[in-house]
Amino acid sequence: MRHVVVGTAGHIDHGKTLLVKALTGIDTDRLREEKERGITIDLGFAHMELSPQMQIGIVDVPGHERFVRNMVAGASGIDLVMLVIAADEGVMPQTREHLAICQFLGVGRGLVVLTKSDLVDKAWLEVVRHDVEAFLQGTFLEGTPVVATSAVTGEGLEDLKARLLDLCLQVPPREEGISFRMPIDRVFLIKGFGLVVTGTVHSGCARVGDTLRVLPQGMDVRVRGLQIHGQHVEEVGPGCRGAINLAGVGKGDLERGNVLVTPGYFVPTSFLDASLRLLPRTRPLKNWARLRFHWGTGETMARVRLLDRDTLRPGDEAVVRVHLEEPVVTSAGDAFVIRSFSPVVTVGGGRILDSNPFAQTIRRRILAERLQDLVGKSDNERVALFLLWSRDRGMNLQEILLKTSHQRETGGILEDLKRKGQVLALEDRYFHREALEGLEERVLGSLKGFFQKKTLRSFVSREELAHMVWNWDERVFAALLEKMAREGKVVLGPEGVSLPQAGPRLSPQEEKWLSFIREVFRKGSYSPPSLKEVFERGKIPPEKGWDLAKVLLDKGDLVKVSRDMFLDSFWLRKMVDKLDGFFSSKEELTVGEFKDLLGVSRKYAVPYLEFLDAQGFTRRIGNVRKAKRLPSLLGTSQE
Repeated sequence: MRHVVVGTAGHIDHGKTLLVKALTGIDTDRLREEKERGITIDLGFAHMELSPQMQIGIVDVPGHERFVRNMVAGASGIDLVMLVIAADEGVMPQTREHLAICQFLGVGRGLVVLTKSDLVDKAWLEVVRHDVEAFLQGTFLEGTPVVATSAVTGEGLEDLKARLLDLCLQVPPREEGISFRMPIDRVFLIKGFGLVVTGTVHSGCARVGDTLRVLPQGMDVRVRGLQIHGQHVEEVGPGCRGAINLAGVGKGDLERGNVLVTPGYFVPTSFLDASLRLLPRTRPLKNWARLRFHWGTGETMARVRLLDRDTLRPGDEAVVRVHLEEPVVTSAGDAFVIRSFSPVVTVGGGRILDSNPFAQTIRRRILAERLQDLVGKSDNERVALFLLWSRDRGMNLQEILLKTSHQRETGGILEDLKRKGQVLALEDRYFHREALEGLEERVLGSLKGFFQKKTLRSFVSREELAHMVWNWDERVFAALLEKMAREGKVVLGPEGVSLPQAGPRLSPQEEKWLSFIREVFRKGSYSPPSLKEVFERGKIPPEKGWDLAKVLLDKGDLVKVSRDMFLDSFWLRKMVDKLDGFFSSKEELTVGEFKDLLGVSRKYAVPYLEFLDAQGFTRRIGNVRKAKRLPSLLGTSQE
């Protein structure tokens, strides 16, 4: 069974509700005030089967100008429209406004129903038909069927059903999507069941037992039960008119305009980027104008920032940034309608280009150019552009999903861009090739600059380098360095990061100081002096001395035992040999025995033993050490 949502549209008292009742047997006027006043105030809902394989849900909207906001909420989720025009009155103001709203919302399909045909003669009916056909020129309903009907006599109803079935069969199935999304259009309580919300499912599926999130509030709710047109079902999917019984929330917590989603995909936003077109017959729109912004089933006040001009003229189209007074939940490609603050009339509408813009300051001209680049682009092109603009920040999968209009295709889009070499993945983030190349250039430039200043250094620590070029996720930065190392651009070692040709460049004086430091530590045996003492003996500037000591550490000639103790690697190898000989005849080693073994005081013995423990040579158990491993990692001792 396929499900298609059909909406009514048209002027007040043109017979929309009576037509729906004649088609379905359901009176969509449910409010007492509606029955007392004889007009539709809020949305009404009905359903019927057009064939064994086609079921339609009908959203009946109010025609009075005071309730156009409710009409927009109902029209936001429909697949096709029945534009209702009374044969005895013809095209009226709300006929025009409703058609403009449907056009802005991207309905795309529909037909015209001439109601009350029993009140006019055939000649008048033909005049009205010609007037309607002229009115529809240039709209999405141009050339569409115009069906004359009477809800009183039943004339034309069977023809209307047949026309509806033909149109419904042309409606493409909605994208299934990764995430469930349903804007709420009605909230009510049912005794014995609790809270129920209804709406048209835009994407994804919801099943009994699922946990969903209500946005923008951010509260989680559980699906207790599901219905489609009064029938209990286990799941609702794209295009369905769903009624969802929720647990974990009260009636006062929800309202029309809230959105039910799968947790973890959509996020509320207070500003968005869009393309906007004004109606031809309206006032010019000034920059930063305050308007009523209608999207999905919601409405909020907003200010429109024009990016490439100061005034938008009637009939023109421009890219804009919309600043919202309340957070909204939208997706790329969603349609919207804007209405003036006062008088409240529809003035324009458009499509959302970016539902969650990057939170960064950007010049109007540059933003306008970027948004123009997005207009009419496929999701493949859009993803590549957004990744390029994200530069070295990159984007994770959720951020990319928010930029696409077809979520389920996003994985394939990323794989296609990776195959083409346009996009690269590091850990859980994606980067445009150009942006990543720029970041690699910054890494190489920082390394070159560092080694030009620090001529005695062979490596720069990863922490130092990250601080120089990028304050971002450590895992992603590490993945970038690994990639660069595989490509031979950098060298990675325990000491940090280097360039393939990097190495200390010593002056003659520095060579003498280096030889002096090396000789002092070699002669110092197991009781070496501190580096400070060495610098004082050799009259070496401390800053220069530390750089020279780092050269010896990088070459492996010197070993750092503790914060203030360094040892010539020759004597460390000798120490390992002595331990190897000791443990060949004994299983345990005390501090005293170790002191005697090396001929040193406790000042040296304890740091040496802690170093050997840390390196995995020995294992401390209580007050003694046992051999853990004594590999010849430092080579054999040589005189």
